Amino acid sequence: MKQRFLAVLAAALCTTAISLAPQAQAAQDGSAQLFKIRVAQQPQRWAMEWYIATEKGWWKEVGLEPVMSTFSSGAPEIAAGASDSWDVGGAGNIPSVLGAARYGLTTIGVADGEAAIITLMATKEKADAYLKDPSLLKGKTIPVPTNSTGHWGASVCMEKKFGLKPDEYRLLNLSPSEINAAMSSGRYDLAQVWAPNTYLLDSTMQVKVICTGEEVGIPLTSNLFVTPKFAKAHPEMVARFLAVYLRAVAWQKAHPKEAIEYLDAFFKSTGVNIPHKYLATELHDRPAYTLQEQLKMFEPDSSGKSYMSDAWRQVAEFMVSVGVARKVPPFEEFATDKYLKMIQNDPKLKAFAENPN
Repeated sequence: MKQRFLAVLAAALCTTAISLAPQAQAAQDGSAQLFKIRVAQQPQRWAMEWYIATEKGWWKEVGLEPVMSTFSSGAPEIAAGASDSWDVGGAGNIPSVLGAARYGLTTIGVADGEAAIITLMATKEKADAYLKDPSLLKGKTIPVPTNSTGHWGASVCMEKKFGLKPDEYRLLNLSPSEINAAMSSGRYDLAQVWAPNTYLLDSTMQVKVICTGEEVGIPLTSNLFVTPKFAKAHPEMVARFLAVYLRAVAWQKAHPKEAIEYLDAFFKSTGVNIPHKYLATELHDRPAYTLQEQLKMFEPDSSGKSYMSDAWRQVAEFMVSVGVARKVPPFEEFATDKYLKMIQNDPKLKAFAENPN
């Protein structure tokens, strides 16, 4: 009896692990229904990973069927997540922290690094003058998607590079597409813009970057996250979702030329058309991270801090300072490397996530 009990227990424990091979076989031969997972994306470089995975059929290999929803920026995406419109997704670190503070959104990984592409841009007639004499920026109205990573980047640029306090200029909340239209029509000669909108404005107006997040040293990222409801109900599916993303990262690092063409195709699929000459720059300036790189970003040093926890603290403190959040949501409660470690500790899922082909 005892031996039978132990055998049953062992079998039960085996079924709770992430079993990739049976799921993959079932998905390929049609013997099992794919698990639908609702994915929130934006027309941003980091969502290319999901496009690659779809084109190559990788979702099916882990038993998933993605249902994609596309948002113009982080604020409307987070609002939709709060109303249970999607399960997993990505956005800038301000929307990530805002989602944590408001309804428990959990960050599970890094979508890409963005310090170099969060910019202040000015028209070619004004850019040099602003750089030479920052006092000319006093009283300016700056279009920016508020509550976004760009909001943070613009504020730090104005303070650290140009020496202006928040009450010496005005931020106007506009979506990225509205900013493009407003700049093109000549209503504003200065705006906060992030890629790929930077390339669109440069190609049509020859605008000039006058500050980047990288210049002023802020740890800007876009993050991957999961809603608390979905994380509680389907932790294995969260790990599989993350593994799909990481496999696309491994693939694009091994195939840089092909990745450029996939980025072009992805942008066009979301209605964004940018000149081909900017695509390599986009991939270079927005680095994506492999499984091992992501684990290292979450790993605490001797003081107990990690790259991710420090970045979280900085962006959260900014949000509190501008009234976006009432208090800093604890990193330990709303960000985790749990799912990265689930992949790392499962040989089959790890092999899938690190497969460059």
